[in-house]
Amino acid sequence: MTDMDRQLRVTPLNAQVAIFSPGAAEFPEWETGDEPAVATTTAILIATRDDLAGEVTLRVRIDAAPVDGFAEVLTATLLLSDGVVAFGSFLSGEIERMPLPTAGAHLATVSVDVPGEASSVLVTLTPAT
Repeated sequence: MTDMDRQLRVTPLNAQVAIFSPGAAEFPEWETGDEPAVATTTAILIATRDDLAGEVTLRVRIDAAPVDGFAEVLTATLLLSDGVVAFGSFLSGEIERMPLPTAGAHLATVSVDVPGEASSVLVTLTPAT
């Protein structure tokens, strides 16, 4: 893994993990609880397996090709104004921050191994043009 490809294993309290702007996150609300992911312009929540089922791997990459074995569940624009993205399980306090090559809007593509009950989450960020 490189500086533009980071991975973190977390305990997914409330069966969710997040990727967000650490300086200005407005977290989305789950409408039905059945969505595989929900987003605002500054945060994305991704549904995972229950925390009692074990840890979840969350991997964040910049400008990378798709990976086999993952289903795309959400594409959204994420505003990362301070040039840093945070990701992990904010409820359990397991958060990593990753500096980005550019600040501003990024297209976030969220893919998971099992939609709605993910044990592995892959988020690809591409700077908006």
